[in-house]
Amino acid sequence: MTSLRLTRASQDVQSFLSVLGGLRETRLTAVLGFLVAQFPTEFGELLGFRHASTDEILVEDTDEGDRYDVLIRQSGETHIIEGKVGPTQSVTQLLRYIQSLRRKHGRKPALTVVDDGSEFRHSRDRAFDAVKRRVKALKFVTWTQVAALCRDIVRKQRNHATQPTGVVIAQEFAIHLKENHMTKETHPEIYLRDVSSTDSVQLYFRHRLYKCQSNFYNSARNNLYFAPYFTRQMADAIKEDNLVPVGEGISFVSRVESVQVVESRDLQAYLHEHGHSHAKEAAALIRKSHKERDVLLMRLGEPRLLFQSPVTKTKLAKKLRFGVGAMGSRSCTFDDLLCASQC
Repeated sequence: MTSLRLTRASQDVQSFLSVLGGLRETRLTAVLGFLVAQFPTEFGELLGFRHASTDEILVEDTDEGDRYDVLIRQSGETHIIEGKVGPTQSVTQLLRYIQSLRRKHGRKPALTVVDDGSEFRHSRDRAFDAVKRRVKALKFVTWTQVAALCRDIVRKQRNHATQPTGVVIAQEFAIHLKENHMTKETHPEIYLRDVSSTDSVQLYFRHRLYKCQSNFYNSARNNLYFAPYFTRQMADAIKEDNLVPVGEGISFVSRVESVQVVESRDLQAYLHEHGHSHAKEAAALIRKSHKERDVLLMRLGEPRLLFQSPVTKTKLAKKLRFGVGAMGSRSCTFDDLLCASQC
């Protein structure tokens, strides 16, 4: 199925939630409340409550001037879920919520705070001690943990049959959190690909381009750099003619300027539009070995010689899960590559 590029305010967006607008706490907690209702067992374990079929999930419930992000009402018990975009919580606000619910129900409520990592700070904050004393239970959860649970939910096939809408929302929510930098994850930095033909070598060194099949777009698009892995057969074949010293492995790294899927017939126009000085020659070289309608094209910065002694797959395997066969579409961090070079 073909999809089109989607932007909001000139920024690419990948999720339905992101096209609605930027980060809003009310939107985040509303979606969280929906997912808790759809997957109470999974979110109960994360958020610190044991669910029952009679539980109620209340989103943005108001009472005596207070507005609660998410309330879980159980038999005689109340559990507050308070979400924040940043790394801190408002102690004054939490105390007001806790005291109000305790007056109303005559019992201490439980509290789970969801944010960008406030546990370390609040565990050393004397003012927060008052919150701890006034709740039945206290748990700290991060948006990174929420996103990870959403991905786990999507991976389980039984959820697709029993809660198809919930699965879609969980997937969208995980993407939305990641797009808005609400998760702490290792992001791809360097795109690694085998370069096994003289045409590909010319594209890289003369034209500062890399091309491959368009179905690799998702794995390629977020990388900041490109590192070609020159295969042994290719290196042996051109080492006498190539002015740049090339050995088997990774020696060069280039900054990624853009990643775009282009129709083969439009290659020359695309390269010309981006100021390529030999657009006709480069387009012909790409089409020479690429017969599919669409091609994924990476525009690259100048090749930088990073390793005098190439980083081979044997070295990479000591740091990453690499075999000695074809590399496929792989990414790693700069630290991984530097560590592998020292193996």
